[in-house]
Amino acid sequence: MIIAGAGGHALEVLDVLRPCNLSSIAVYGEKITPLWPAAIPTFSDLIQVKEWLSQHKEFVLGVGLPVFRKKLYQEFTQLGGSHQALRGPQAVISPSARTEKADILSAAFVGAEVQLGLGVLVNVGAQIHHEVSIGDFSVINPGAVLLGACQLGEGCFIGAQATVLPGVKIGKNAIIGAGAVIIRDVPEDVTVVGVPGQIKPKMS
Repeated sequence: MIIAGAGGHALEVLDVLRPCNLSSIAVYGEKITPLWPAAIPTFSDLIQVKEWLSQHKEFVLGVGLPVFRKKLYQEFTQLGGSHQALRGPQAVISPSARTEKADILSAAFVGAEVQLGLGVLVNVGAQIHHEVSIGDFSVINPGAVLLGACQLGEGCFIGAQATVLPGVKIGKNAIIGAGAVIIRDVPEDVTVVGVPGQIKPKMS
């Protein structure tokens, strides 16, 4: 197993993997956090990653931003890797939810008939309620709450403790600020902050 990413989020991913044999775990990143355990091999070159993957096919995503999750997924897949989804301890996942290709970390809740796309991250303590649909590589940060039947496009970033009300649609690549409350639909490629959420003007 190799972790694609070597910053702070990767340290939390490592904790999920600790029940595994650590001698079979490595990490890749352009910058390696100095807190990384010395016993685990670290790579900063994709040539090294390709060699590792020739012996150990499985990889997990160890970054928390949508653009980098997608980039690393594509790179590692092209090098012959096989993506594995993470399941943190005490996560509650409905048997009717479609979550096979998403990471769901500790104490998260995923409700009935939820659909999570490829490479989605549901971080610690986030709540995804019934019939929510989330596009590929979107990130739901700690403590965020997505209420029934809301829809997110691919590459969305939902900040910590944000709340999305039932039935709201959020366009792809939208950023929702920490603590924001989203009461109406959000277009693509915008940043929304505040209570209630308002689109943040782009700097000219």
